[in-house]
Amino acid sequence: MTISEAIQKLIPKPDEVLERFSGNQEFLEMFLKKFPEDETIQAVRDSCQTEDWDRILATVHTLKGTSGNFGFEVLFNACSAVVSAIRAKDYEGAKKGIPNVLAEMETVCGVLSQAE
Repeated sequence: MTISEAIQKLIPKPDEVLERFSGNQEFLEMFLKKFPEDETIQAVRDSCQTEDWDRILATVHTLKGTSGNFGFEVLFNACSAVVSAIRAKDYEGAKKGIPNVLAEMETVCGVLSQAE
C-alpha cells in the first residue's frame, strides 16, 4: 500500500489536513509514517490498562489532538467520547469507550505501518 492509499483510507478530508501542513505533501507523509512509533501510542496502550483516570485522560487527550490534526476522524471521535466521559466522571462510559479508542488506534497504526 502506498502512503497515498493510506491517506485515502484513513483521512476523509485530506485537503484540509494538507492545509495544516502548509500544502507540503512530503512533510505530511513524513509525519504520518512516524505516527505508529509516536510515544503517545504506547502511553495510551499502557494507561488504558489501568483505572488511573488522570493518566488515561492525559494520554487519550493527547491522542485526540494528534488524531484531529491528522484528520483521523474516527479515532478523534473515539478519543473525544472517552475524554468527555472522564471529564464528566462517567467512568463506566469511559470504560466502554476505551476499546473503541484502542481498536481504532491499532487500525490507523496498522494501515500506516503497511504504507510505503
